[in-house]
Amino acid sequence: MRRTAGFTLTELLIAMLLALFLLSMALTAFSSLSRSVRQAQQLSELQQNAQLVMSLFQNELTNTGFWGGRADPMLAVTSPMPASPAPDCVEDALDSGSFPQAGRNFVTLYASRTGAGPQLNCITQTIPESELLQVKRLIGQLAMPAEMRQNRFYLETDWQHSRFVDSSSPGLSATYDYFPYQHLVFYLQSQRVDGNTVPVLMRKRLARNQAGIATISTDSVLDGVERMHFEFGVDTSLNGQLNYFLPTQQMAADFWWQQNSRIISIRYYVLLRARQPDPGYINNQHYEMGAAEFIAPGDHYRRLLVSSSIFFQNAALQEGS
Repeated sequence: MRRTAGFTLTELLIAMLLALFLLSMALTAFSSLSRSVRQAQQLSELQQNAQLVMSLFQNELTNTGFWGGRADPMLAVTSPMPASPAPDCVEDALDSGSFPQAGRNFVTLYASRTGAGPQLNCITQTIPESELLQVKRLIGQLAMPAEMRQNRFYLETDWQHSRFVDSSSPGLSATYDYFPYQHLVFYLQSQRVDGNTVPVLMRKRLARNQAGIATISTDSVLDGVERMHFEFGVDTSLNGQLNYFLPTQQMAADFWWQQNSRIISIRYYVLLRARQPDPGYINNQHYEMGAAEFIAPGDHYRRLLVSSSIFFQNAALQEGS
């Protein structure tokens, strides 16, 4: 009897087993490669965000304590003041808000731990158990009256005079110096991004709208910032030398008012989180943030903790200027 050409059942089964084995190897290799690519992408994202947030704070905090090098901003209360924005970012029991007011303290640097409700009268929602930071300062970029931007406020100053102005204020003169004025608040908020809940670094900023009215604008600065903690270097002898660091929770009102002491430096801790989870990764790490701590809840997010210190040279020189 003539045999028909083809494969036997045994040969087909062996071929199928070999194909399944090869397919399993390929899927394993692909899965391993996919995990490696995801890990590399998330680590790269965290490193890039670390550079961005450190550059941001370096730029925004270095000039803390700078008020034109000569005149105290409280001298401005003797001149007509721009109307404060409504609502203003202000801790009512502590501060006068965006601009100085006679008989009230003008707090130029302030931090607080955030809760579940509104903060500083201008923030409706934050990530609880983190911190916010408020900064008022001048940018060290002199402007002539003709160079003033419509959306900014400025401090007009010389050695015995200061006045808050804008591009339409009467009496602008080339005999004075004009520095752009900033009132900033940094805080954290959860937002929905690409179907995920992402912690975002937010910024409130004093601005001037087209009608010439002071407003507080809101910007999303950087995705993936999960926690912030600040500690402040205090000079209690007013000689420009650091005496000790205090975390936000231990900073009493007297320290913020800087009447009997000076804040001459800040140390910040920022915990970054990947925007996307990695199902193959579990995070149970403890992150030491100075006097604070964050314990990862066993989720699938990679994190990176960064910290740095900034010394306020202008604050240290304030007594001798």
